[in-house]
Amino acid sequence: AFPDGKRIATASVDKTIRIWRLEDSAVIMKWVTEQHVLAIVLLDNGKQVVSAEGETPDGFDEDDFDFDPKKVLDSQLWVRDVEGGRVVAGPLEGHTGIVITLDISPDEQMLVSGSLDRTVILWDTSTWQRKGRPILCGSSINCVRFSPTGQLGVATFEDIQIWDLDRRERLAQFKGHFDFVNQAANLGLTWTRDGAHLISAGDRDDPVIRSWDTSTWKQAGDPWIGHDKDCAIYHIILNPAGTLLASACDDCTVRLWRFHTGTEVARFKHSHVVHRVAFSVDERSIFSGGYDNKISQWEIPEDVLAAAESDFLANAKNEAARGKHNVRFLTLHMIYILTLNQMKRLLNVRDFKLFDGPASMENPPSSRSLDLRTFFNGIRPSSDKKGKHKEDQSKRHAPQVVDVPLGIATPVRFV
Repeated sequence: AFPDGKRIATASVDKTIRIWRLEDSAVIMKWVTEQHVLAIVLLDNGKQVVSAEGETPDGFDEDDFDFDPKKVLDSQLWVRDVEGGRVVAGPLEGHTGIVITLDISPDEQMLVSGSLDRTVILWDTSTWQRKGRPILCGSSINCVRFSPTGQLGVATFEDIQIWDLDRRERLAQFKGHFDFVNQAANLGLTWTRDGAHLISAGDRDDPVIRSWDTSTWKQAGDPWIGHDKDCAIYHIILNPAGTLLASACDDCTVRLWRFHTGTEVARFKHSHVVHRVAFSVDERSIFSGGYDNKISQWEIPEDVLAAAESDFLANAKNEAARGKHNVRFLTLHMIYILTLNQMKRLLNVRDFKLFDGPASMENPPSSRSLDLRTFFNGIRPSSDKKGKHKEDQSKRHAPQVVDVPLGIATPVRFV
Protein backbone atom coordinates (compact mmCIF):
# COMPACT_ATOMS: atom_id res chain seq x y z
CA ALA A 1 0.00 0.00 0.00
CA PHE A 2 1.02 3.59 -0.54
CA PRO A 3 2.14 6.23 1.97
CA ASP A 4 -0.31 8.76 0.51
CA GLY A 5 -3.20 6.67 1.82
CA LYS A 6 -5.03 7.05 -1.49
CA ARG A 7 -3.94 3.94 -3.37
CA ILE A 8 -3.40 0.23 -2.85
CA ALA A 9 -1.47 -2.32 -4.91
CA THR A 10 -2.65 -5.87 -5.52
CA ALA A 11 -1.23 -8.93 -7.25
CA SER A 12 -2.86 -12.16 -8.31
CA VAL A 13 -2.40 -15.54 -9.91
CA ASP A 14 -4.50 -14.11 -12.76
CA LYS A 15 -1.12 -12.73 -13.96
CA THR A 16 -1.80 -9.08 -13.19
CA ILE A 17 -0.55 -6.34 -10.88
CA ARG A 18 -2.95 -3.48 -10.30
CA ILE A 19 -2.84 -0.09 -8.62
CA TRP A 20 -6.23 1.02 -7.29
CA ARG A 21 -7.38 4.53 -6.41
CA LEU A 22 -9.49 4.22 -3.29
CA GLU A 23 -11.58 7.32 -3.93
CA ASP A 24 -13.50 5.71 -6.78
CA SER A 25 -12.08 2.13 -6.86
CA ALA A 26 -10.61 2.80 -10.30
CA VAL A 27 -7.65 0.82 -11.65
CA ILE A 28 -5.10 3.53 -12.45
CA MET A 29 -2.25 1.21 -13.44
CA LYS A 30 -2.24 -2.40 -14.60
CA TRP A 31 0.52 -4.73 -15.68
CA VAL A 32 -0.21 -8.05 -17.40
CA THR A 33 2.57 -10.54 -16.62
CA GLU A 34 3.59 -13.74 -18.32
CA GLN A 35 3.46 -15.79 -15.13
CA HIS A 36 1.58 -15.92 -11.84
CA VAL A 37 2.35 -13.07 -9.43
CA LEU A 38 2.93 -14.54 -5.99
CA ALA A 39 4.23 -11.59 -3.95
CA ILE A 40 4.71 -7.84 -4.22
CA VAL A 41 6.33 -5.12 -2.13
CA LEU A 42 6.57 -1.34 -2.53
CA LEU A 43 9.70 0.74 -2.06
CA ASP A 44 11.07 4.26 -2.59
CA ASN A 45 8.04 5.83 -0.94
CA GLY A 46 5.71 3.92 -3.21
CA LYS A 47 7.43 4.92 -6.46
CA GLN A 48 8.39 1.34 -7.39
CA VAL A 49 6.74 -2.04 -7.05
CA VAL A 50 8.74 -5.28 -6.88
CA SER A 51 6.98 -8.51 -7.86
CA ALA A 52 7.82 -12.20 -7.61
CA GLU A 53 6.53 -14.04 -10.67
CA GLY A 54 6.75 -17.68 -11.64
CA GLU A 55 5.11 -20.91 -12.60
CA THR A 56 3.28 -22.71 -9.82
CA PRO A 57 3.57 -26.46 -9.29
CA ASP A 58 0.59 -28.74 -9.76
CA GLY A 59 -1.68 -28.78 -6.72
CA PHE A 60 -0.22 -25.56 -5.30
CA ASP A 61 -3.66 -24.38 -4.09
CA GLU A 62 -4.68 -27.74 -2.64
CA ASP A 63 -4.72 -28.47 1.08
CA ASP A 64 -2.44 -31.48 0.82
CA PHE A 65 0.16 -29.73 -1.36
CA ASP A 66 3.68 -31.04 -0.72
CA PHE A 67 6.41 -29.19 -2.58
CA ASP A 68 9.51 -31.00 -3.81
CA PRO A 69 12.40 -28.50 -3.37
CA LYS A 70 14.46 -30.44 -5.91
CA LYS A 71 11.98 -29.65 -8.67
CA VAL A 72 13.19 -26.64 -10.68
CA LEU A 73 10.53 -24.04 -11.44
CA ASP A 74 10.99 -20.78 -13.30
CA SER A 75 10.85 -17.81 -10.92
CA GLN A 76 11.82 -14.18 -11.50
CA LEU A 77 11.68 -10.81 -9.78
CA TRP A 78 10.70 -7.63 -11.61
CA VAL A 79 10.92 -3.97 -10.60
CA ARG A 80 8.47 -1.51 -12.16
CA ASP A 81 7.95 2.24 -11.99
CA VAL A 82 4.52 2.98 -10.55
CA GLU A 83 3.91 6.32 -12.27
CA GLY A 84 5.19 5.55 -15.75
CA GLY A 85 4.71 1.80 -15.79
CA ARG A 86 8.12 1.03 -17.25
CA VAL A 87 10.29 -1.91 -16.15
CA VAL A 88 13.14 -0.61 -13.99
CA ALA A 89 14.91 -3.94 -13.54
CA GLY A 90 14.37 -7.57 -14.33
CA PRO A 91 14.15 -10.34 -14.74
CA LEU A 92 16.15 -10.89 -11.54
CA GLU A 93 17.00 -14.56 -11.47
CA GLY A 94 18.62 -16.87 -8.97
CA HIS A 95 15.92 -18.96 -7.34
CA THR A 96 15.09 -22.44 -8.63
CA GLY A 97 11.68 -22.58 -6.94
CA ILE A 98 8.75 -20.20 -6.66
CA VAL A 99 9.23 -17.08 -4.54
CA ILE A 100 6.27 -16.52 -2.24
CA THR A 101 7.63 -13.86 0.12
CA LEU A 102 9.45 -10.53 -0.20
CA ASP A 103 10.50 -7.81 2.23
CA ILE A 104 12.44 -4.53 2.20
CA SER A 105 15.03 -3.61 4.84
CA PRO A 106 14.21 -0.66 7.13
CA ASP A 107 16.66 1.58 5.23
CA GLU A 108 15.31 0.29 1.87
CA GLN A 109 18.85 -0.56 0.74
CA MET A 110 18.12 -4.28 0.49
CA LEU A 111 15.36 -6.50 -0.85
CA VAL A 112 15.07 -10.05 0.45
CA SER A 113 13.32 -12.88 -1.41
CA GLY A 114 12.38 -16.22 0.13
CA SER A 115 11.59 -19.31 -1.90
CA LEU A 116 10.34 -22.87 -1.68
CA ASP A 117 13.82 -23.80 -2.96
CA ARG A 118 14.98 -23.34 0.67
CA THR A 119 17.06 -20.22 0.01
CA VAL A 120 16.98 -16.50 0.77
CA ILE A 121 18.57 -14.11 -1.74
CA LEU A 122 19.64 -10.55 -0.91
CA TRP A 123 19.34 -7.83 -3.58
CA ASP A 124 20.95 -4.38 -3.61
CA THR A 125 18.11 -1.95 -4.40
CA SER A 126 20.50 0.62 -5.91
CA THR A 127 21.90 -1.75 -8.55
CA TRP A 128 19.48 -4.70 -8.39
CA GLN A 129 22.44 -7.05 -8.22
CA ARG A 130 22.60 -9.99 -5.84
CA LYS A 131 24.50 -9.41 -2.60
CA GLY A 132 26.58 -12.53 -2.17
CA ARG A 133 25.50 -16.10 -2.50
CA PRO A 134 22.03 -17.33 -1.53
CA ILE A 135 21.56 -18.11 2.16
CA LEU A 136 20.73 -21.78 2.71
CA CYS A 137 17.95 -22.22 5.27
CA GLY A 138 17.46 -25.99 5.07
CA SER A 139 13.69 -25.95 4.58
CA SER A 140 11.18 -24.35 2.23
CA ILE A 141 10.55 -20.73 3.17
CA ASN A 142 7.09 -19.33 3.87
CA CYS A 143 7.84 -15.84 5.13
CA VAL A 144 10.71 -13.34 5.50
CA ARG A 145 10.38 -10.21 7.69
CA PHE A 146 12.91 -7.58 8.73
CA SER A 147 13.05 -6.47 12.34
CA PRO A 148 13.21 -2.73 13.14
CA THR A 149 16.99 -3.11 13.64
CA GLY A 150 17.55 -4.94 10.35
CA GLN A 151 17.76 -8.54 11.52
CA LEU A 152 15.87 -10.97 9.30
CA GLY A 153 13.23 -13.38 10.56
CA VAL A 154 12.68 -16.43 8.36
CA ALA A 155 9.72 -18.77 8.81
CA THR A 156 10.21 -22.20 7.24
CA PHE A 157 8.18 -25.36 7.30
CA GLU A 158 10.43 -26.75 10.05
CA ASP A 159 11.70 -23.81 12.10
CA ILE A 160 12.10 -20.07 12.62
CA GLN A 161 15.52 -18.55 11.98
CA ILE A 162 17.00 -15.14 12.82
CA TRP A 163 19.83 -13.82 10.65
CA ASP A 164 22.38 -11.02 10.87
CA LEU A 165 22.65 -10.26 7.16
CA ASP A 166 25.71 -8.01 7.43
CA ARG A 167 27.73 -10.90 8.84
CA ARG A 168 25.58 -13.57 7.13
CA GLU A 169 25.37 -15.25 10.50
CA ARG A 170 22.41 -17.16 11.90
CA LEU A 171 21.77 -15.72 15.36
CA ALA A 172 18.98 -18.04 16.45
CA GLN A 173 17.11 -21.10 15.26
CA PHE A 174 14.15 -22.68 17.02
CA LYS A 175 11.32 -24.99 16.02
CA GLY A 176 8.47 -22.54 16.59
CA HIS A 177 5.10 -24.18 15.98
CA PHE A 178 6.83 -27.43 15.01
CA ASP A 179 8.01 -27.72 18.62
CA PHE A 180 4.44 -27.85 19.95
CA VAL A 181 2.74 -30.00 17.31
CA ASN A 182 4.60 -32.54 15.21
CA GLN A 183 4.82 -31.48 11.54
CA ALA A 184 3.28 -28.05 12.22
CA ALA A 185 4.71 -25.41 9.87
CA ASN A 186 5.52 -21.76 10.56
CA LEU A 187 3.60 -19.69 8.01
CA GLY A 188 3.70 -16.02 8.96
CA LEU A 189 5.80 -13.54 10.95
CA THR A 190 5.53 -9.98 12.19
CA TRP A 191 7.76 -8.01 14.60
CA THR A 192 6.76 -5.56 17.27
CA ARG A 193 8.05 -2.09 16.50
CA ASP A 194 10.47 -2.19 19.45
CA GLY A 195 11.80 -5.57 18.28
CA ALA A 196 11.11 -7.11 21.69
CA HIS A 197 8.79 -9.78 20.33
CA LEU A 198 8.43 -11.77 17.13
CA ILE A 199 4.91 -13.02 16.41
CA SER A 200 4.27 -16.16 14.36
CA ALA A 201 1.29 -17.92 12.77
CA GLY A 202 0.89 -21.67 12.43
CA ASP A 203 -0.55 -23.93 9.76
CA ARG A 204 -3.57 -26.24 10.03
CA ASP A 205 -1.73 -28.53 12.46
CA ASP A 206 -1.26 -25.66 14.93
CA PRO A 207 -3.72 -22.88 13.98
CA VAL A 208 -2.70 -20.46 16.71
CA ILE A 209 -0.63 -17.29 17.04
CA ARG A 210 2.47 -17.39 19.22
CA SER A 211 4.68 -14.62 20.62
CA TRP A 212 8.43 -15.09 21.08
CA ASP A 213 10.61 -13.07 23.45
CA THR A 214 13.56 -11.95 21.33
CA SER A 215 15.92 -11.85 24.32
CA THR A 216 15.52 -15.60 24.95
CA TRP A 217 13.64 -16.89 21.87
CA LYS A 218 11.23 -18.59 24.25
CA GLN A 219 7.47 -18.35 23.94
CA ALA A 220 6.06 -15.32 25.79
CA GLY A 221 2.70 -16.01 27.39
CA ASP A 222 0.04 -18.36 26.10
CA PRO A 223 -0.81 -18.91 22.42
CA TRP A 224 -3.63 -16.86 20.96
CA ILE A 225 -6.40 -19.34 20.23
CA GLY A 226 -9.53 -18.65 18.20
CA HIS A 227 -9.20 -19.73 14.59
CA ASP A 228 -10.95 -22.95 13.59
CA LYS A 229 -9.28 -26.31 14.00
CA ASP A 230 -7.43 -27.66 10.94
CA CYS A 231 -7.31 -24.21 9.29
CA ALA A 232 -4.01 -22.54 8.42
CA ILE A 233 -3.32 -18.93 9.40
CA TYR A 234 -1.78 -17.53 6.22
CA HIS A 235 -0.94 -13.99 7.24
CA ILE A 236 -0.56 -11.80 10.33
CA ILE A 237 0.21 -8.10 10.67
CA LEU A 238 0.30 -5.45 13.39
CA ASN A 239 -1.32 -2.06 12.98
CA PRO A 240 1.11 0.90 12.91
CA ALA A 241 0.52 1.71 16.59
CA GLY A 242 1.21 -1.90 17.63
CA THR A 243 -2.09 -2.26 19.49
CA LEU A 244 -4.07 -4.55 17.15
CA LEU A 245 -3.00 -7.64 15.25
CA ALA A 246 -4.95 -8.93 12.25
CA SER A 247 -4.85 -12.54 11.05
CA ALA A 248 -6.10 -14.04 7.77
CA CYS A 249 -7.09 -17.68 7.83
CA ASP A 250 -8.26 -20.73 5.95
CA ASP A 251 -11.44 -20.65 8.06
CA CYS A 252 -12.76 -17.79 5.87
CA THR A 253 -12.26 -15.12 8.51
CA VAL A 254 -10.06 -12.20 9.36
CA ARG A 255 -9.76 -11.74 13.11
CA LEU A 256 -8.55 -8.80 15.13
CA TRP A 257 -6.65 -9.37 18.35
CA ARG A 258 -5.98 -6.90 21.13
CA PHE A 259 -2.21 -7.10 21.31
CA HIS A 260 -2.04 -6.01 24.94
CA THR A 261 -3.97 -9.10 26.05
CA GLY A 262 -3.79 -11.55 23.14
CA THR A 263 -7.60 -11.75 23.01
CA GLU A 264 -9.83 -11.74 19.94
CA VAL A 265 -11.93 -8.56 19.71
CA ALA A 266 -13.49 -8.65 16.23
CA ARG A 267 -14.15 -11.11 13.45
CA PHE A 268 -14.84 -10.46 9.76
CA LYS A 269 -16.56 -13.28 7.90
CA HIS A 270 -15.71 -13.99 4.26
CA SER A 271 -17.21 -16.32 1.69
CA HIS A 272 -13.91 -18.04 0.94
CA VAL A 273 -10.35 -18.55 2.16
CA VAL A 274 -8.54 -15.33 3.11
CA HIS A 275 -4.87 -15.01 2.19
CA ARG A 276 -3.80 -11.46 3.06
CA VAL A 277 -4.82 -8.64 5.37
CA ALA A 278 -3.53 -5.07 5.84
CA PHE A 279 -4.37 -1.99 7.91
CA SER A 280 -5.31 1.42 6.54
CA VAL A 281 -3.07 4.39 7.29
CA ASP A 282 -5.58 5.87 9.74
CA GLU A 283 -5.83 2.45 11.48
CA ARG A 284 -9.64 2.56 11.38
CA SER A 285 -10.17 -0.10 8.71
CA ILE A 286 -8.57 -3.17 7.17
CA PHE A 287 -8.21 -4.56 3.65
CA SER A 288 -8.44 -8.29 2.99
CA GLY A 289 -7.84 -10.47 -0.04
CA GLY A 290 -8.28 -14.13 -0.87
CA TYR A 291 -9.78 -16.75 -3.15
CA ASP A 292 -12.91 -15.01 -4.39
CA ASN A 293 -10.93 -12.53 -6.48
CA LYS A 294 -11.90 -9.39 -4.59
CA ILE A 295 -10.36 -6.82 -2.26
CA SER A 296 -12.61 -5.89 0.65
CA GLN A 297 -12.41 -3.01 3.09
CA TRP A 298 -13.91 -3.37 6.56
CA GLU A 299 -14.47 -0.83 9.30
CA ILE A 300 -13.04 -1.66 12.72
CA PRO A 301 -15.73 -1.38 15.44
CA GLU A 302 -15.56 1.82 17.48
CA ASP A 303 -15.24 0.04 20.84
CA VAL A 304 -12.27 -1.93 19.53
CA LEU A 305 -10.62 1.30 18.34
CA ALA A 306 -11.26 2.93 21.71
CA ALA A 307 -9.63 0.04 23.57
CA ALA A 308 -6.66 0.08 21.20
CA GLU A 309 -6.18 3.82 21.64
CA SER A 310 -6.34 3.40 25.41
CA ASP A 311 -3.68 0.68 25.25
CA PHE A 312 -1.40 2.90 23.18
CA LEU A 313 -1.75 5.94 25.42
CA ALA A 314 -1.17 3.91 28.58
CA ASN A 315 1.92 2.23 27.17
CA ALA A 316 3.26 5.44 25.66
CA LYS A 317 2.93 7.17 29.02
CA ASN A 318 4.82 4.34 30.74
CA GLU A 319 7.55 4.26 28.11
CA ALA A 320 7.99 8.05 28.28
CA ALA A 321 8.20 7.91 32.08
CA ARG A 322 10.98 5.32 31.80
CA GLY A 323 12.78 7.44 29.21
CA LYS A 324 12.79 4.71 26.54
CA HIS A 325 11.44 6.92 23.77
CA ASN A 326 11.63 10.49 22.64
CA VAL A 327 8.87 12.30 24.55
CA ARG A 328 8.15 14.76 21.74
CA PHE A 329 7.70 11.87 19.31
CA LEU A 330 5.23 10.17 21.63
CA THR A 331 3.33 13.40 22.18
CA LEU A 332 2.85 13.86 18.44
CA HIS A 333 1.53 10.32 18.14
CA MET A 334 -0.85 10.90 21.07
CA ILE A 335 -2.21 14.00 19.31
CA TYR A 336 -2.64 11.95 16.14
CA ILE A 337 -4.57 9.22 17.99
CA LEU A 338 -6.74 11.73 19.85
CA THR A 339 -7.55 13.48 16.60
CA LEU A 340 -8.62 10.16 15.07
CA ASN A 341 -10.83 9.54 18.10
CA GLN A 342 -12.74 12.70 17.25
CA MET A 343 -13.45 11.41 13.73
CA LYS A 344 -16.83 9.75 14.03
CA ARG A 345 -17.36 8.98 10.39
CA LEU A 346 -18.10 5.34 9.67
CA LEU A 347 -16.60 3.51 6.72
CA ASN A 348 -18.69 1.33 4.43
CA VAL A 349 -17.61 -2.13 3.29
CA ARG A 350 -16.78 -2.23 -0.39
CA ASP A 351 -15.45 -4.73 -2.84
CA PHE A 352 -12.81 -4.23 -5.52
CA LYS A 353 -13.02 -6.82 -8.30
CA LEU A 354 -9.67 -8.12 -9.41
CA PHE A 355 -10.48 -9.30 -12.90
CA ASP A 356 -11.33 -7.24 -15.97
CA GLY A 357 -14.61 -5.35 -15.87
CA PRO A 358 -16.08 -2.51 -13.85
CA ALA A 359 -15.25 -2.44 -10.15
CA SER A 360 -18.16 -3.48 -7.97
CA MET A 361 -18.94 -1.13 -5.10
CA GLU A 362 -21.77 -0.90 -2.62
CA ASN A 363 -20.81 2.61 -1.49
CA PRO A 364 -18.28 5.22 -2.62
CA PRO A 365 -15.00 4.92 -0.69
CA SER A 366 -13.70 7.65 1.56
CA SER A 367 -10.96 6.12 3.68
CA ARG A 368 -7.25 5.69 3.07
CA SER A 369 -5.00 2.70 2.50
CA LEU A 370 -2.12 1.55 4.61
CA ASP A 371 1.57 2.29 4.87
CA LEU A 372 3.21 -0.77 6.39
CA ARG A 373 6.66 0.73 6.83
CA THR A 374 6.01 4.02 8.65
CA PHE A 375 4.51 5.41 11.83
CA PHE A 376 5.20 4.26 15.31
CA ASN A 377 6.88 1.91 17.76
CA GLY A 378 5.09 -1.28 18.74
CA ILE A 379 3.92 -2.27 22.17
CA ARG A 380 5.12 -5.36 24.01
CA PRO A 381 2.44 -7.80 25.12
CA SER A 382 1.65 -7.74 28.81
CA SER A 383 3.02 -10.73 30.71
CA ASP A 384 3.93 -11.68 34.25
CA LYS A 385 7.37 -12.75 35.47
CA LYS A 386 6.81 -16.28 34.23
CA GLY A 387 5.98 -15.05 30.74
CA LYS A 388 2.27 -15.90 31.06
CA HIS A 389 -0.47 -13.46 30.12
CA LYS A 390 -2.36 -11.92 32.99
CA GLU A 391 -5.48 -13.88 32.22
CA ASP A 392 -7.67 -12.47 34.97
CA GLN A 393 -6.85 -8.91 33.98
CA SER A 394 -7.40 -9.75 30.31
CA LYS A 395 -10.85 -11.15 31.02
CA ARG A 396 -11.83 -8.06 33.02
CA HIS A 397 -10.71 -5.49 30.49
CA ALA A 398 -10.90 -7.20 27.08
CA PRO A 399 -13.80 -5.98 24.92
CA GLN A 400 -16.42 -8.50 23.98
CA VAL A 401 -15.72 -10.16 20.64
CA VAL A 402 -17.58 -8.36 17.89
CA ASP A 403 -18.75 -10.66 15.11
CA VAL A 404 -19.10 -8.69 11.87
CA PRO A 405 -21.06 -10.80 9.37
CA LEU A 406 -20.76 -8.45 6.39
CA GLY A 407 -21.67 -11.07 3.88
CA ILE A 408 -20.63 -9.65 0.52
CA ALA A 409 -17.19 -8.51 1.62
CA THR A 410 -14.30 -10.80 0.77
CA PRO A 411 -10.68 -11.16 -0.52
CA VAL A 412 -7.81 -11.27 -3.24
CA ARG A 413 -4.73 -13.35 -3.24
CA PHE A 414 -2.16 -10.73 -2.30
CA VAL A 415 -2.38 -7.19 -0.94
